[in-house]
Amino acid sequence: MTNRILLMVGVFTILIGCASNISYTRSSSNDVPFEKRKPPSGEPSIIVSADGPQLDPKYYDILGKVMSQTENILALEKHCGDAIKLLRYEADKVGADALIHVSCSSGKFNGNASGVAISFKNREEALNVLKEIGARIQ
Repeated sequence: MTNRILLMVGVFTILIGCASNISYTRSSSNDVPFEKRKPPSGEPSIIVSADGPQLDPKYYDILGKVMSQTENILALEKHCGDAIKLLRYEADKVGADALIHVSCSSGKFNGNASGVAISFKNREEALNVLKEIGARIQ
């Protein structure tokens, strides 16, 4: 009897896992004009946290807004974490050096993230200034 119960629990677990993988959707977009896009640098985009000091706008150019959305039927997933990873991917596609004003809202089964993609005028100088002002970088 216990073997049958264990077998049923195992089958049920596999079915839930398969269903959650099938229903997992991800999407991302941006409004960066083609003429502002740059080739990907190979360096991952950084995220300047809104919780700390911000970089002066004289050190960067705004490329545009990037958005992402994830949905999964599992309530235990880290929806905002996945949405921010996808947001960073979208920023890398347009050649952004960093993301600012990043926000994420998470529901029981989804996560929506958005931010502003920027391009540093001088990457080394901007990174040094971020360190000097004590900005929180992710």
